[in-house]
Amino acid sequence: MTTGLYNAARFKPSSMITTLSNFYSYLGVDGDYSGVINNGHCMHTNNEHAPWWIVDLLGQFEVQQIKLYNRNEDYISAIRVKNFTLDIFDEDPRQLANFPTITGHLCYNQTDPLETTPLLVNCRTSILGRYIRLSMTTDVNNPLHICEMEVLVSSSNYEIINFNKIMNTKLVDTPMAQVQLSDSFFCVLECLKRRLSTYCTAVNWITSTRSCQLFSINPFVDLTTRLMTDERTDLYIQRI
Repeated sequence: MTTGLYNAARFKPSSMITTLSNFYSYLGVDGDYSGVINNGHCMHTNNEHAPWWIVDLLGQFEVQQIKLYNRNEDYISAIRVKNFTLDIFDEDPRQLANFPTITGHLCYNQTDPLETTPLLVNCRTSILGRYIRLSMTTDVNNPLHICEMEVLVSSSNYEIINFNKIMNTKLVDTPMAQVQLSDSFFCVLECLKRRLSTYCTAVNWITSTRSCQLFSINPFVDLTTRLMTDERTDLYIQRI
């Protein structure tokens, strides 16, 4: 479905050691690259001695590169991210007895502060894995913050993508595309085909007209105000 590298991390589940205010872990993979912390699209931990953040790619991928987008509105705050490591795990390291001190397959480490400009790193070799951890160690307690991480992969052995069906409900956003299909199954399949290039994550299936409306939305965001009852339409949305 794709050629070259693509970002396998966008809209994937994530977690971190602690959460500062409402700067949740998923904001590190929400598809918004704003580096201004108050715009609400950066993850941010509390002050910790060894803060960490993990994203689950929901499958085994050949990881080639990782790109980090730091805060860029305040240089002094940005460079608090230093002495950090990017490592990759086949299984969930949080479930292992020696977490968080366990180490995975090393992709990259850097002692110097992370700059305000994006950092693109090449893993030393292509690494097959599912969980990507960004971790940091400091002499004094510091926060860890990232406004976006891209995990650039060349292929995958498998990927787990599930959709929830919400009957008699439609998403009232403007679709990025609409096609005529014979069945709701093919509507969801069309979304999956486009997911890597346009990040399709939800569809409206309109039974009466057999119309398939495709959307790129963040599955973590509360959609309550953007949904309405419609007996002709079922909403399928990616489950996280």
